[in-house]
Amino acid sequence: MEFGETWEEGAKRETAEETGVNIKNLRFITATNDIFTGLDEGKHYVTLYMQAEHESGEPEVKEPEKCERWDWFEWDALPTPLFLPISTLINTGIRPALPNVHPR
Repeated sequence: MEFGETWEEGAKRETAEETGVNIKNLRFITATNDIFTGLDEGKHYVTLYMQAEHESGEPEVKEPEKCERWDWFEWDALPTPLFLPISTLINTGIRPALPNVHPR
């Protein structure tokens, strides 16, 4: 998050910067405590989860050094390995309310 941003503003900005997708109608879902203990990591993050609706744009890789591709997956069929914050979210038992149709 940038200094002074609300969670909603940060989520909108980061989503647009990282994916080229614009989102609207954001709602806070939960937060997770994520401790990366790998040899080169040693980082501790609090991850905020926001749910939103697609407003415009198609997913594109804007940060190829961080992300190989974007794709849509069913919640019960996520690829592995999972990014630690996603594993932590799954372990909370929270299931985001997902639409039946992906904006393709």
